[in-house]
Formats: sequence, structure tokens, C-alpha cells
Amino acid sequence: YLDFELTIKNSGSIDSPNATLTIIEDGNKVDKKELGNILYGSGVFINTTNLKLNRLNPKEILFVIDESNSIVELDEENNFARVKLK
Repeated sequence: YLDFELTIKNSGSIDSPNATLTIIEDGNKVDKKELGNILYGSGVFINTTNLKLNRLNPKEILFVIDESNSIVELDEENNFARVKLK
């Protein structure tokens, strides 16, 4: 199980409609959360407890915003956070 807190900010110059957060464990999707519209200059705080993982000891957890790449952006490189586990 995984507990995590994330702050997601829209640092762009326009609103991000229908934003999503996808959680990927060792290359496999574990969960997808609907974040709704994130106004430019604002953010969203996510607090999740007891998210069931597929494996007991995963090597990597990837958090991806807009995995389907449906939101037009200037910078696509800031849409993910990778956590390597030992």
C-alpha cells in the first residue's frame, strides 16, 4: 500500500481543463484520479492513503499529469515525478 501527498501547480498562462493524475508502478497503471480544472496560477493538493499496489516491493512509482497529452502546454517536461525505491 502507498501513502502520498502531492501538490500540483499550473504554472502556465492558461487554465488546464479536465486534468488527471495517473499513478504507475513499475510500468503498470495503478490508479487514475480526476483533478478537474486547474486555473492558471493555482494548484491542487492530493492526499492519498492506502493506495493498493500490485507488488509488495515496487522499484519505481511514476506520477504523471495529463498522461494522454490532451492539454496543450508550452512545457511537457514538467508533467511527471519519478520515485525510485530500494
